Amino acid sequence: MYKDIISYELAENVSKEHLLKIAQQIVNDWMKKQPGFIKWEIHNNSDGSFTDIVYWESEQAAKNSEKEMVNIPNASDWFTCYKEGTITSKNLTLIGAF
Repeated sequence: MYKDIISYELAENVSKEHLLKIAQQIVNDWMKKQPGFIKWEIHNNSDGSFTDIVYWESEQAAKNSEKEMVNIPNASDWFTCYKEGTITSKNLTLIGAF
């Protein structure tokens, strides 16, 4: 399993409820159609920032979906949720679970 970990702050005047509404639209309209997509979790951190974990069957599935991001319907609604300059990302590959 492969995971994309994305941390960010919300843009000014964007509520958690709005973020969740837009995220659900993105999942329904685009992510569920991406081969290898498993799920997307959104976490609220104790400092008020957010961390998303997107689960993929493989690194290749995640990389292929990145190429398709230009085809996300209403992508601007999604991107305007994030405070400019706050997005960081990293990737994890599961090597063991106990």
